[in-house]
Amino acid sequence: MALIEHVASEIFADGDLINLIVRVIDSDGTEGIGEAWWGIGDPEEPSRAARPIASVIDDLLAPRAIGRNADYIEAIWHDLADWGSRYGDHGIFLMGLSGLDLALWDLKGKRLGAPVVDLLGGPAVAAIPAYASLPVLRTPELLRRETERALAAGFTAIKLHEVDPELTAFLREEFGPELLLMVDVNGHFDPIEAIAHGKRLGELDVLWFEEPVRPMRDIDAIARVGASVPCDLAGGENEYSLADFERLLQTQALSYVQPEITKIGGLTPAKRVAALVERANVALCPHNFRLGPSLYASIHWAFSSPASRWLEFPWVPEDVSFSYPVALPVLSDGKVYPLPGPGFGCEPTESIS
Repeated sequence: MALIEHVASEIFADGDLINLIVRVIDSDGTEGIGEAWWGIGDPEEPSRAARPIASVIDDLLAPRAIGRNADYIEAIWHDLADWGSRYGDHGIFLMGLSGLDLALWDLKGKRLGAPVVDLLGGPAVAAIPAYASLPVLRTPELLRRETERALAAGFTAIKLHEVDPELTAFLREEFGPELLLMVDVNGHFDPIEAIAHGKRLGELDVLWFEEPVRPMRDIDAIARVGASVPCDLAGGENEYSLADFERLLQTQALSYVQPEITKIGGLTPAKRVAALVERANVALCPHNFRLGPSLYASIHWAFSSPASRWLEFPWVPEDVSFSYPVALPVLSDGKVYPLPGPGFGCEPTESIS
């Protein structure tokens, strides 16, 4: 039996996009690496947004986790979630718990010498297509350049974060009907604006229209938009609990459901979210915009569910960097194949002190 001896968060902020990493070391000296959500960027002090989540990990979760059997991930998760419900069952508490939970799954995979997906029963699908998720760019020239780079790297689908539908129209005209396009507006519109925008996107034959309204968790407004536009809707990255996803799925507004593994509490609840998505007979498309353990964990999780349809790979300009140095998983014909592990198989590409 290996006991948890050390739990600590570490904010990596040397690059343009920060990572909030969680390390767990057991009594045999094996280390598991996880990742929590990183907060909303602050250009003046990049690490500031992650510090409240790091405090949850170091000040609330670590003292209660240390000394526990590292293999008993389910028991640890339920104990911490129940105890922590006094702080809330949403937001930064679950974000912190996500990082700890992912680190424990990575640790267990390393202890057993197995990829995490094998601990979940093995791959349920042979391959999953990946799309290049572009940041906000706002100009045709940048959109063309980054799309060309993504296509050269093997992607066959692009997700835009643009609120001007004519930028989507530009890309459609430039690259033709063969290019698969998704559009995420991050809750930019009210329902009336979202319906107008969605009708235009329907004319452009997008695969999905993501997070169409603000507030982003207004499920009644999402349902109203879904009933009024000719394209499929995607969303769910800002939901947290099983009850949240049940309510969202009951609207029948979404064709693509996008839980964020670094927000929902980690892989332990992600297994149950996947079951809800499977029961609703819609597509599971894990949301992710970090290159690090969060991406690798999302891939292992996605392969454990037959409902998985797409994986999100962050695709940023060449002069933009992530703070945790990890290689982008290899694509073949625009698809990802099961990762070998052990654990999540997320090894830094350079030495990290």
